[in-house]
Amino acid sequence: MKSKKFLYLFMVVTVLIIGLIGYFGYRTLSQESTLNEYQTQQLAKTRVAQTQDFILQQLGQKQIRFSAILAYLKLDPLSLNTLIAQDSDIEALFVLEHNKLVFPDAYNPLNQKESRFIELITPIIQDPAILIAKQHQSDDKRPDSGWYVMQEQQQPVLIYWHSLNDRTIGFKLSYVKLLSDIVSSIDFNYEPDSLVISDNGQVLYQSLTRAYDKTKQPTYNQALPFPLHAWKIDYYASNNSNYSLYYFTIGLLAIAILAVGAIALSLYREFNRATRLASQQVSFVSQVSHELKTPLTNITLYAEMLKEMEQEEDSQNTHYLEVIISESRRLSRLIQNVLTFTKSPKINLQPVDINQLLAQIHTIFTPVFEAKGIHLALTVEGHLNTHSDIDRITQIISNLLSNAEKYAAEGKKVQLSASQDDESIYIRVRDYGKGLSDKELKHIFQPFYRVKSEITEGVTGTGIGLTIALQLAQSLSGTLIAENCDSGLEFTLCIPRT
Repeated sequence: MKSKKFLYLFMVVTVLIIGLIGYFGYRTLSQESTLNEYQTQQLAKTRVAQTQDFILQQLGQKQIRFSAILAYLKLDPLSLNTLIAQDSDIEALFVLEHNKLVFPDAYNPLNQKESRFIELITPIIQDPAILIAKQHQSDDKRPDSGWYVMQEQQQPVLIYWHSLNDRTIGFKLSYVKLLSDIVSSIDFNYEPDSLVISDNGQVLYQSLTRAYDKTKQPTYNQALPFPLHAWKIDYYASNNSNYSLYYFTIGLLAIAILAVGAIALSLYREFNRATRLASQQVSFVSQVSHELKTPLTNITLYAEMLKEMEQEEDSQNTHYLEVIISESRRLSRLIQNVLTFTKSPKINLQPVDINQLLAQIHTIFTPVFEAKGIHLALTVEGHLNTHSDIDRITQIISNLLSNAEKYAAEGKKVQLSASQDDESIYIRVRDYGKGLSDKELKHIFQPFYRVKSEITEGVTGTGIGLTIALQLAQSLSGTLIAENCDSGLEFTLCIPRT
């Protein structure tokens, strides 16, 4: 049942950790994706603006060139026809004087091209003011030049016009030459992204890559200002960077989740192994203890009977029998410790005379200590009484004295003392041995923990005596602590006065 609880706990903790990793991974992926989309959008805007500036710059250069031509242009038909024939940017030209067409001269024979041109600019001839209507106007200045856009057989016609005194001169820009100049001069390399320039949906220029997909919406598009307001620039960003980000992040998440799962599984298996081992240890010790208890009781019983018989005969063997009985009783206490460790404690509360109890314990342990040359001193401040479990207090003090006898014999002195304050009674066992390091002191109450040093070398023990003592102290609503002194170790049992 306990194993299943820990299994569920491990599963819950593992799922929580994996969930947190997945959540933070998703948040990170979303933020990175949003940041990537923002950067892609900004890059698209920058490149579209760069392309637009280039196109407007090309158109602006032609506008400057036309203005420069006007400075020296002679308005006689021969000079104007020569200019049209020699300048590839000029497809046609007209001159209005006092709002009347003076070139091409409609009263002279015209070729087909001139006739179509006059037909095209007829709205301008009839109302030259329409040239100004499309320009940016201010209250203090009337535009005297600008662009005018017309349509001819579904083709755009760009006319640059300039008014001087009573004359208005208009240049019909060669649209083919404009496209040729732009396409031949543009040298932007936006790979792996794609760029498309169109006029009313008709593609004028395109820089396509494998990432281009015309079925998808462009990442960013923008229409050019007048007079190229029919033009539009579409920018298609490659999505490879997003896919790479997704794959990379998902890969990291998968590795992290697998790592957490593997660590959790390893911890769970190790925990199960340790729990099973501890359970086997406790079970084994309990079974062995039960098996030892009966023959040991018989040994003690027959030794006591033999001692009574030897006492009647005043034999010298009485001393050896006392040793056998003492060791048998000590072994019984050890077995009782083991059984107590493996069973749930039962408390038998009764009035306890601490002075009398400690005197009895002192009497019991004195021969054993004297056999090792250890002086066991007893000091009790005042007369101490409480309401507690005599057997448990006896077992706690016996465990502490047994440890002092086994591990601190070189100190040649052990103090058993007791005192009280308003709330508690303090029973202390102080030895004068070598003491323990702070690291070892933290673990001495753990089950089956044994200090590995020259002190414990050759000394047998189960490693559960102090664990039992601590559990018994806690069962009496008390505490048991161990502290290093200047020389040796001191255990303090604190129990309530009432």
